[in-house]
Amino acid sequence: MACTKDDFTRDLQSEIPHLRRYARSLTRNPEAGDDLMQTSLEKALRHHASFHCGTQLRRWLFTIARNAYRDERKWLARRGDHLPIEDWLQETQAAPAQEKHLELEDVARGIAGLRPEDRDALELRVFSGLSTGQIAKQTGVAVGTVKSRLSRARHLLAAV
Repeated sequence: MACTKDDFTRDLQSEIPHLRRYARSLTRNPEAGDDLMQTSLEKALRHHASFHCGTQLRRWLFTIARNAYRDERKWLARRGDHLPIEDWLQETQAAPAQEKHLELEDVARGIAGLRPEDRDALELRVFSGLSTGQIAKQTGVAVGTVKSRLSRARHLLAAV
């Protein structure tokens, strides 16, 4: 037989401390336990018509709490770990590559615009890593001429 709403509410109020302790023991966290207790009380009030007077209200409430706890754990397992967006947002961002690409295009145009002898000296120095003496020996010009060509090439590229 179903209880009246007033009888049920009165009996339910007397079980709140027990339900709170049980919910906290399930969650092992006071705040989460209080949330579980509230969820359980809401479900109990919503479904009070299914409770039969004379049966053990505490057992019925504990079953509701246990089932709500299990449902929440299943939902969390499906959902995965929750991380605040601030913790991972920086990892998802990258500097735009367009600017570097445009800068490299400018440098390539600048190198292409150099006189051939200046470009050759610059490429031997930068890409081959040769010293000015080695470049002079390889190209058959004086070291001072190589230094002059490198200086002119650097100056023109700096303006790019």
